[in-house]
Amino acid sequence: MKIVGYVQALNSGSVFPDDLVRKIDGKSLTQRVIENAKKFDISSQDIHVHTNSEEVALNAERAGAIAIYESDQFSEQKEAVSRAFEYCKNIVSTEDVLLKLSPYSPLLEVQTLKDALAKLLDTGADVIIGTIDRPVSEVIENHTTIDLEFQLASSVTSKAKSDAFSMIRGCCFGSNNSDCLRLDTISIKNEFTDIRNSQDWWVCEKHLQRKRVIFRVIGNDQVGMGHIYRSLTLAHELIDHEIIFVADLESKQAVKDLVNRDYRIEVFDRYRIVDNIVNLKPDLVINDILNTSRGDVLKLQSVGTRVINFEDLGDGAPLANTTINELYDFPTVPGENIRWGSNYYFVRDEFVDAQPCEYSNIPKGLLLVFGGTDPNDLTRAMLLTINHICLERSIPIHVVTGPGYRSFNRLVTLVETMDGVSLTHVTGVISKIMEKVSIAITSNGRTVYEMAHMNIPAIVIPQHDRERTHTFATLENGFVALETYKKGHTEDIVAAELIKILDNHKYRKSLFDRTVRHRFSENKFKVVELVKDALITSAQ
Repeated sequence: MKIVGYVQALNSGSVFPDDLVRKIDGKSLTQRVIENAKKFDISSQDIHVHTNSEEVALNAERAGAIAIYESDQFSEQKEAVSRAFEYCKNIVSTEDVLLKLSPYSPLLEVQTLKDALAKLLDTGADVIIGTIDRPVSEVIENHTTIDLEFQLASSVTSKAKSDAFSMIRGCCFGSNNSDCLRLDTISIKNEFTDIRNSQDWWVCEKHLQRKRVIFRVIGNDQVGMGHIYRSLTLAHELIDHEIIFVADLESKQAVKDLVNRDYRIEVFDRYRIVDNIVNLKPDLVINDILNTSRGDVLKLQSVGTRVINFEDLGDGAPLANTTINELYDFPTVPGENIRWGSNYYFVRDEFVDAQPCEYSNIPKGLLLVFGGTDPNDLTRAMLLTINHICLERSIPIHVVTGPGYRSFNRLVTLVETMDGVSLTHVTGVISKIMEKVSIAITSNGRTVYEMAHMNIPAIVIPQHDRERTHTFATLENGFVALETYKKGHTEDIVAAELIKILDNHKYRKSLFDRTVRHRFSENKFKVVELVKDALITSAQ
């Protein structure tokens, strides 16, 4: 079986003058459709471009295709169809498959053509065409009634035929029953635009100019969900580019829960994950996985991929094009490419418009939060420790737990026995709860910076030794930083410190004043510019 490519490129079908030879992101539509056919493993001698333009014919020949130039204009659409049929009938045998491609669909991906060919062969269909999801507009002319529910629906869509391609068995051209061919369709998911006007042209060009950015992230009981949240915040700023999230099997569930359907997700075995990332041919890889290795970074860079790492103290940190260690205020590994300190920390978008807390002699409330997973179940331990202290002072306690918290049911049972305690599980807007409190108890991760941004002094308890290396949580910044959690010991210290903060207004005011100078909204633009600079460099 052979695949024969056929492109009808007529001036009469132009969107605007010379559109078939005009450059879109550096290549003409004629050149692009021929290159797509070649990527589908169609040889040059089997790619035919049928045109009534000398310039298009020359363009096709120079791109390595066979040009069929007919100088007379095709006066009617019916005549164009007839000529196309007669020509195709002569270039395709009964064993072949004809692939008709439109030059006005520059976003068509080769994988779609491969899927269409597989469906043609598997289903026994005679013809496969592509379809696109399009909004449904109900026709109301001559109607005296209307479906109100349908009118209120926000995303009703229907399958519409795309002109991007048709795939036809060669035996059909010798059939006398061409109007009774077995038709099947395949959905075109990513290549959503056929060029029909100048606006479509602009959309396609923007799409062709975008880069592929991969966020490799981790999220589990031990490291929490902060890496995923940070990458999502960055991804939302890169709307001009194609975004893919990559995770290993251990982080699969966390990534799927948080990223959801916002972006494409790929999951690989961690021993082959870098090779699989290379196969995706990214322009930029952003590693938010803690320490990276020298070999992994070099392997990505060897194929021309730029690399940006976050929170990385590994051997790969000095080799990445940029490493951003915002949770470490002082350099701990050498490297001119490493950015250190809170000047590079940025809060999630929900905090941009949040109202920082104002000082009050009577605390509004206390927030208890230990990240997305809380592996040591500090939430229950601290709630048991501080409940009576807050109850005696009529201070409400707001408890927030994340999606990876495993002791939620036990916590619910405990909270039901307590007065003045509210429980929120998996909130996407924790800033709203922070606006209700004056003090907090938390672990030593990114939440500390969010507390500073919201002017909330806090008692900070590291979950493990790595969190102890995060040095932002100090008295100088408005935080009481403790040692790594030790069961039966940390509870006593927390109780004493909390009583001191609540009962000594001068002391609490001094902590509050030290948080006021911190604002982290603008830092995001600094980091986004570093990412965009890496994408520009990758194109050179």
